[in-house]
Amino acid sequence: MGLGVAEIRERAESLKEAIALERYEAKAGLKGRTDFASVYEAHALVTGQDVVPVIQRELARATGEEERRLRSLLAWVADQQVEASLAAAEDEYVGWESGAGVVLDEREVGLRQFLPALENEPNRPLRVKLEALRNQRLEEALPLQVDILHREREAIAELGFGPFVDARERLSGLNVHGMEREALRILAATEDAYREHLLYQASRRVRIQPDQLRRSDARWLMRMGWLDDYFQLRKVLDGALQNLAELGLPIQQNGQVTLDLEARRLKARKSFSAAIRVPQRIVLVVSPSGGWSDCQSFLHELGHTLHFAYTSEHLPFEYRALGDTAVTESYAVLFELLVLEPAWVRRAVGMDGKELEDYLNVAGFMKLYRIRWLAAMLLYELELHAAERPGQMGARYAEIMSGATGFRFAEQTYLEDVGRGFWTARQLRAWMLSSILHAVLRDRYDVDWFRNPAAGSFLGELLSWGQRDDSGQLAIQLGEEQLSAVALLDRAASWLP
Repeated sequence: MGLGVAEIRERAESLKEAIALERYEAKAGLKGRTDFASVYEAHALVTGQDVVPVIQRELARATGEEERRLRSLLAWVADQQVEASLAAAEDEYVGWESGAGVVLDEREVGLRQFLPALENEPNRPLRVKLEALRNQRLEEALPLQVDILHREREAIAELGFGPFVDARERLSGLNVHGMEREALRILAATEDAYREHLLYQASRRVRIQPDQLRRSDARWLMRMGWLDDYFQLRKVLDGALQNLAELGLPIQQNGQVTLDLEARRLKARKSFSAAIRVPQRIVLVVSPSGGWSDCQSFLHELGHTLHFAYTSEHLPFEYRALGDTAVTESYAVLFELLVLEPAWVRRAVGMDGKELEDYLNVAGFMKLYRIRWLAAMLLYELELHAAERPGQMGARYAEIMSGATGFRFAEQTYLEDVGRGFWTARQLRAWMLSSILHAVLRDRYDVDWFRNPAAGSFLGELLSWGQRDDSGQLAIQLGEEQLSAVALLDRAASWLP
């Protein structure tokens, strides 16, 4: 006898927890590599070929809340069927990455530790050399990455929801081509201001002509090593936790959140939030690599953690742990962008006057770089997934990304940042929703909303909904006609005066 929907839900929640735990242990440096293949094998009943039809049959006669829940469950289970088919190859790639090294000054530096070395290098000629060494090493894994891409296409086709992009749209409810239009809108609207400030940063900070800029220069700028005395992670961490207490949203809500501050050799180089079981077991993993980029990464993950911890435990599984990931990303972006709030920066790190003005100029430029990067990546991903020969997209990738950002991207990295399920579209939606939410907080509770208990009460209510509503529904509930780039573009205009 096959599984019914009630049992599918129960087993899906167990699989979700096992996936999150496996990812946490690997990224936290508690184990050397992932073994998702074993995780999916142990939960094979959830990813069996007969599970999706069961959900579809129930969905055909469902209405109201049950229909919403089943759509979310269907999308997630279908995604896990795809992930299960890729798990062994993904484990192989992670194993290669964790063991790969780059020879530097007659010593081998692990690939995971190599990027921080590049970002921290003030000598530009050496930085360019380091970038080239890293790209050469990454090129070795391209055949495996291309194989994973082909397997993903095959797995999507087997689901029977149509061509690749159509299937992704049908399952997720995400209008990818609508987001393509928003991406083009972002690039067009920010073009002039971005180019003007690109010229300024190239001449003032990097001290080269704009046409010589490389992606390693963007990484170095993002690191902002010259501000390390201000952006000390422990100080920012303590200040952010104090802000949450002032908001009436202490991070240790009912003791669900564990802070992982321990240094480990294999620990991920950036902070991350592990929602192992929402809201009962959340781990905020802090992994300092230095300075401003470290602090804004921590704040981003703090937003995720807060969302997971304050999600109501009374919500059904689909609303607590599944749904539109752009929602939790919007809270992450909201807290990440505290680094652009003058009132927050003055209080958190003690910067003021001309120094604060100069800092905000660089930080605003780097955030604009980020949203242009996301917009360009979405355009590239659409071309990649439509290409008959995705293994030959290196030149096109370099053309699109270099053209949008003004920094030269290497062809060897054309699969490095590609996420499944049009991750970039969800990220852009998160930045749009976050900008809408920020405008509401600012207008109702002033520029220092992050200290106002009334703002905390408002945020707490939103957080408690988990991912019940998608990003488009939340935008409407916050007073917009629809989710669009309007609020994001308004906010971005204030970053670069």
